Amino acid sequence: MISKSQIASAKRGDLPGMLEMLGVNLIRDGKGYQSASHDSLKLFQRDGIWLYKWWSRDGEVGDGIQYLQRYFNMSFLQAVQLLSGVSITSKTKQVAIDWHTTSWQQKSARLISAAGRYLFKPNGKERLKYLIEDRGLQIETIKRYHLGWLPAQSHMPSKIVVPCYNSRGGLIRIRFRIDEPKENGRYRISKGSDPSSPYPIGVAQEKPVIIVESELDAILIAQEAGDIFGVVGTGSTSSKLTASAVQYLNNKIPGILICMDNDQSGQDKADILKKELSNSVNCTIPVEYGKDPGEAWKNMDLREWFKKNKQKEL
Repeated sequence: MISKSQIASAKRGDLPGMLEMLGVNLIRDGKGYQSASHDSLKLFQRDGIWLYKWWSRDGEVGDGIQYLQRYFNMSFLQAVQLLSGVSITSKTKQVAIDWHTTSWQQKSARLISAAGRYLFKPNGKERLKYLIEDRGLQIETIKRYHLGWLPAQSHMPSKIVVPCYNSRGGLIRIRFRIDEPKENGRYRISKGSDPSSPYPIGVAQEKPVIIVESELDAILIAQEAGDIFGVVGTGSTSSKLTASAVQYLNNKIPGILICMDNDQSGQDKADILKKELSNSVNCTIPVEYGKDPGEAWKNMDLREWFKKNKQKEL
């Protein structure tokens, strides 16, 4: 059963952070936030509870639980658990972030396998072209990191599939990049995914690390400079490093380049990481080259640029 205290905790949970993890792009609006793609959608706090109001939808208002139910098709139990961070058991089933379960892993493996096949079929050629020409990824890299594409099906839009793994190689999340988003932003994650854990690639003791936002950016840097650097993709500026991750990075890694996006949200997060990670420097991509490594690769040699910053700063 869900207790009143669990519901209260969920209503006070970090709704803006959770929505960013789920792919909703938000921008600061005074003390609250608004949607980057729908400026009539506002998020604000009242008595410690996060609420939303969607002015263009007849002033629809609700709390975080209701938002996740209405716009992410979650059950009440799932929404409460996600916002409160507490695993809740009902009489009939466990409602959980179930990325660690055998059934979720098997279902996700089938989805990833199918997406990999679709990407290299004729219908996937435009998305394959995007990954190569717009994101700078090589065919070998695309296959190595199990990237894929799924065509539209009934009410589900077509999307690029980006699997994310933990340091032990276990699948923790599947992020979707929607080809033609209509609302709630371009990015989503599959149901049951771990929305907040970072995606480490090639992280090892005594090897410098680069921290970026996008998982696709992390894959790009691993392709270009993985022999020199480990990479961590946070997936969102709202994701937080665990205490154990901070301890590992501080004690085992010789230097850390923080390369969050050069927008306000990214720089706010970079400031937080700089305080947490003792042997780190801010290594943001210069604005003239692009917002992030995924844009900058066309205008600069990422490998050489990170090498120079490593030699100069660390």
